[in-house]
Amino acid sequence: MRALTVRGYLALLAVFVVLAAGLALAGQAVAQDRVVHHAIGVFDVAVEPADPEIVEAGLGLSRYSLTKTFTGDLTGSSVGQMLAGGPDPETGTYVALERIVGVLDGRAGAFLMAHRGDMSPDGYTLAITVVPNSGTGALTGLEGELLLTITPDGVHHYDLAWTLPSS
Repeated sequence: MRALTVRGYLALLAVFVVLAAGLALAGQAVAQDRVVHHAIGVFDVAVEPADPEIVEAGLGLSRYSLTKTFTGDLTGSSVGQMLAGGPDPETGTYVALERIVGVLDGRAGAFLMAHRGDMSPDGYTLAITVVPNSGTGALTGLEGELLLTITPDGVHHYDLAWTLPSS
């Protein structure tokens, strides 16, 4: 077995770069087959404690059940479970999983949404995404991300950027 020369390493690196570029272009081709749509509307939400909060070593941990009713471009309802924890009311994290059953832009089916939110006195981050391969019925293959805005009067607005495979 021979050791690679500098020229051999460069040639090997060039092959990897070409392969990576080809994979990236293939991924873009798949993404280009999908048109991004936006479903906009509002939802009502009820959050109920599923268990009493447990505080140990200065950290709270809670579990909640969620129910929502969606109106707008997405109509339907959801149920979900949320876990939340943190050291105080201004700092913490929540994760949730919800199953939405309804009609999205005339397409009936169901899908799962995964939530992750982090909050501190410096601000917050929130990501709500469609769980891969969770779409059923006319929503099979659904991909997307939901942006949430809560108005000062407590109204929950959603903007779901979504795609489906082209038919």
